[in-house]
Amino acid sequence: MTSEGSGGGLPSVQRYLGDSLSTEGEDVLDTGSCTLRAKVATFAYSSSLDRPTLSSIDLEVRGGEFIVVVGPSGSGKSTLALVLAGVIPQRVTGAYFDGMVQLFKSGEEPKNLSETPLHYASQHVGVVFQNPEFQLIQYQVDAEVAFGPENLGLSRAEIIHRVVDSLSLAGVSEMASSPISGLSGGQKQRVAIAAALAMKPSMLVLDEPTSDLDPQGTTEIFEALKRLCRERGLGVVVVEHKLDEVAPYADRVILMADGKILIDDVPTKVFLPTSTLTSLGVRPPELAKLHEGSPLSIRSAGLALSVGDAVKKYDRVTFRSSAGVPVGDISVSESRDLVTRMQSDDASDPHTAIELVDVTVRYKDKVALDQVSLEVAEGEWLALVGANGSGKSTAGAVIMGFIRPDAGSARIWGKNVIFGKIPLQARRLGYLFQNVDEMLFCETVQEELDFSRKSGAEMPPDALSVKEIAEFIGLANRLEAHPYQLSGGERQRLGLGALLTRSPQGLILDEPTTGLDDEHAVALFDLLSLLRSSAQRISCVLITHDMGLVTRFADRVAVMKEGKIIIDGQPRKVFADTALLRSSGVTPPPIADLHCELETGRLEEVFVTSEEFLTNVKWPLWDGGECIADN
Repeated sequence: MTSEGSGGGLPSVQRYLGDSLSTEGEDVLDTGSCTLRAKVATFAYSSSLDRPTLSSIDLEVRGGEFIVVVGPSGSGKSTLALVLAGVIPQRVTGAYFDGMVQLFKSGEEPKNLSETPLHYASQHVGVVFQNPEFQLIQYQVDAEVAFGPENLGLSRAEIIHRVVDSLSLAGVSEMASSPISGLSGGQKQRVAIAAALAMKPSMLVLDEPTSDLDPQGTTEIFEALKRLCRERGLGVVVVEHKLDEVAPYADRVILMADGKILIDDVPTKVFLPTSTLTSLGVRPPELAKLHEGSPLSIRSAGLALSVGDAVKKYDRVTFRSSAGVPVGDISVSESRDLVTRMQSDDASDPHTAIELVDVTVRYKDKVALDQVSLEVAEGEWLALVGANGSGKSTAGAVIMGFIRPDAGSARIWGKNVIFGKIPLQARRLGYLFQNVDEMLFCETVQEELDFSRKSGAEMPPDALSVKEIAEFIGLANRLEAHPYQLSGGERQRLGLGALLTRSPQGLILDEPTTGLDDEHAVALFDLLSLLRSSAQRISCVLITHDMGLVTRFADRVAVMKEGKIIIDGQPRKVFADTALLRSSGVTPPPIADLHCELETGRLEEVFVTSEEFLTNVKWPLWDGGECIADN
């Protein structure tokens, strides 16, 4: 069944937006008292039956719970999400599945979702994929959200009620009549979440739902999901790498590795000690690392997982100084020294690698870039940050020649960008797409790497071999695998590895850490750091929402808002202006945010890591006269 106007959206939805419609439709969710139980002895793909993707899974999810699933790339997190939603085994052929997922709801017979047709299962357990492109099929936003309820044969009033409520919960009400093709990746992710909520599921399973969202959008989605848990009894399972952002909302955390559940417990018992996570290549919450390094008198107050709680915990500390503290991880110190030497007074001026001059780009009635000028020096790493739709990816697309600007010019290494002639820019510049699946097309990992290596200009004599690249990106043992048998994080590494086989002089990385666990993210950027410290001095533009990535690897950060660059400087100084950042849809890293909250007056620069915070804090004398630190 389709309701009137579904081909071009629901015309009457827009006039209802903002109204509760409480008298016209049912409650959006009617979960009752429900429990989802998954018991999976083994799940293995046909190509790797001797290496199960999941084994010995015994999991229970109750209505009203917010559960976070964490683990390194390839640990089975996304596969578990598909099993919980019934996608596996219903839509996976040729694989071996020994298990069952059942939904128990008060007053009803248990439902075996592993044997229930997917269009029925989706009414009980909704799923949101890591890549929203996989599940968006309509032209317009409201039509996408209405599609599921329409096919349930519901009344027009009920369909509109669900669409309006779901759009509001996902924060995309103002986009109801927008074409989906014109949305950013993060906006598409919100639409996918709204479409899942419109089915009124008892449970919602989300595979990295905020991977393409800006920090404030991430917070809004988690807050909306938590509210649904608390007020409407929705059970939520979120697969997520962003532990700093999601940790404050978790009731339980599940840690996975090698297809098994290692720990299933409350956040405190999973995040502490942090060595358990780091040993698996998972980045612990920065506030958990801060907690571990604090004196016993402060640790006794308990683990604070939000900046607000941490402010109360550390409200009596003061600091020596934030000036002169080196930015970034020790693993990239050598390359940072190179950039420092390049920019010192006694060094020759670095050549400009990438340049935008007064660039303006319009999409119909929207200005995506508004007279943007930008320079990136040889060897410099610039981070572009900002809210979804602020113009970051458009700027990258102009540099690569994907988009011809309406005004202004772009140059790489002194040569004008030839718009539409991508191979000309590709001789020097590699571009990693936000959706890496758009650049993978060969049958095996080996062929993907070989294709990039053999195509184009002659390789420099010191170029890394395909074997060396495969080993470093952690795919040396997957060379015969099809790219789509890899996890999302593994495909991301493959895409970047394919670029590196060409020994580029510069890179544009659009959300490069999407789907990556911390170990592989750091490994990839350590490699790039080594490359940029060579004679080539590789330049890089990082288009990212990952503030941890910015703090560890960026020499400069430019904040974009509504197509303009509103601030450009060193990360430590940019993150000190929390008010301006938040007005741009950017949330500073938790330690920088905490530092700003604890200090009185305007800071010129802030600490960005727990190590910096702990090194420079002056611990207070607690009641009773015990001196807990040498001040």
